[in-house]
This record gives sequence, structure tokens and C-alpha cells, in this order.
Amino acid sequence: MSGTVRRIMVIRHPETLANVESRYIGRSDSPISARGERQTAWLARTVENWGADEVFSSPLGRALDTARAIAPKGIPVRVLGELGEIDFGVAEGLTYDEIRAKGIHLEYAGGGPIAPEGETGLAFDTRVRAAADLIAEGPERSVVVTHGGVVRRLLVAWLGLPVDRSWCFAVPNAVMMVVRIEDGVGILESVTPPPDLSEDRA
Repeated sequence: MSGTVRRIMVIRHPETLANVESRYIGRSDSPISARGERQTAWLARTVENWGADEVFSSPLGRALDTARAIAPKGIPVRVLGELGEIDFGVAEGLTYDEIRAKGIHLEYAGGGPIAPEGETGLAFDTRVRAAADLIAEGPERSVVVTHGGVVRRLLVAWLGLPVDRSWCFAVPNAVMMVVRIEDGVGILESVTPPPDLSEDRA
């Protein structure tokens, strides 16, 4: 509808144990770390103040558990399979050093698989864009909880950028980015990284 303004808060899930170990996890899962739990509490307070009509989430536990924990009371959580992280194939669960030691080449450009036996870039982009279109037609204020790779692809979809520009965005755990969509045009309004929530400052 012309003149309708929608705001979408996109959140990468909080820190996991695999993130602490610098492991590539896509369609597999990992528990939230102690710092990640503190990030979840901070996200819940921030989302409560921001407000939301609906919360969308990846089906993977690290995102879905977060979405359920931060959704304002009475606000539904809608699970979209298209928001799941990319499958890293034979690189799944490995650190970068382990990937290099095994001679695995990661290919982030183009439409082929990022890693052997993994999901292709084309398939990944197609499904994330389907989610982006659905969310953009949703309520006036939405929250999306998903993964680093998905956040990047959502941003280029909404902002009308080339796919290869998705890697220009730094997406730390628990970052919040607000996109305003007005008359089909997306604008990145704000980027809010989490505060220092290390244990000695908690």
C-alpha cells in the first residue's frame, strides 16, 4: 500500500559456544554461551521498549529460543524455515584453521556452494529473498531473529544492493539493525551493537 511505512528490527542471535570457538555452524546448532545469555536479557529489554507487532524467527534453536525469550508479552513468534542459516557442507562445525588444514576452499562469491556438499549461494539467496519479501509485507513493526549470513542477505534485499555487497556488513552476535521500508524503498536507520557484557562487567 502506497504511503505505508514499515520498520523491521533485524537481530543476529546472541553468542553461542561455537561462536566462542570460532566454528562454522550453519544448519547445525550450538548452545548460547554465558555472555550470550546476558545479551539475550539486554535484547529483551531493548525490544520491549522498541515494540513489535510480530516476531519472525529462524527455526534453529539458537535463534528460536532467543526470539521466544525477547518477544514482548502477547506478541506471536512466527517461524520461517527460509531464515535458517546456510549449510556449510563439509566445513560445518569446523574452525577456519581446521578448514584450511583439510584443504577445503570456501567460495562466498557466485551461485555455487560455499563449501563442498553445502547449500549453493543461489539457493540461499533465493530463499532469503522470499523471507525478505514476506516480512516487508508484514505488520508495521517487526522483529526478525536469525543468523549472520541471513542478516547480510536480508539487508541487501531490502536496501536494493548487489548480493556481493552482503559481505560489507559487520554482523556481530546480538547486533540490532533497524530498516525502514517506505513505498518499497529500504533505508538502514540504525545499527546498535550490544554493550560490553563480559562477566567482570555483568
